[in-house]
Amino acid sequence: MRIINFAGKILFVVALFLIVVGCEKEIEKDPCLKTKWPQAKVFEIKLAGHVLESNPNLPGGTPGSRNPVDFEKMLVTGTIEKVDCYEQEDSFFNLGNSYITKGIDLPAPIYIPNVEVYWIGHVVYVYKFGNDKDHLNINMTVTVTMMDNQSYMCNVSEEIYYPQIVQVPMENYYYILMEIYSDQWVKV
Repeated sequence: MRIINFAGKILFVVALFLIVVGCEKEIEKDPCLKTKWPQAKVFEIKLAGHVLESNPNLPGGTPGSRNPVDFEKMLVTGTIEKVDCYEQEDSFFNLGNSYITKGIDLPAPIYIPNVEVYWIGHVVYVYKFGNDKDHLNINMTVTVTMMDNQSYMCNVSEEIYYPQIVQVPMENYYYILMEIYSDQWVKV
């Protein structure tokens, strides 16, 4: 009888141990805790863009109208949205239509040697960053019209992180420089 009573007590202790161990919560570590900033920062951002000279020649381009950097007119459409460290999408905006005509539209007040930079849209986008992994997804469709009146289109997408957001000299707002490059310019 004592053996059965002793075995029952051991069985009870083992069952109790298994219940306690089985109910212990595993604490998940926050993957964004290491890269979280002590204080979030709000950025007022404008988009700027320029066509890279390293773009390939346009298909079927004529002399003086072979490289996209020599565009006469440019149309930029697209979207911008913030994605936080947890990959949650937020603040989706349509960029609208930005029409740029060389010689008429003034370049943006951003100095980059030997490059003309233009504002894309005339809107300031306000985003709050609180983590190194917060970023913006920018997707654009760019159509350039060349001096020979032929038009070409390409798509440009980029993830923008905090270090790529630069303050405009002597201003209180920031800009993101979109470098327009594509191997896939399509005649439209």
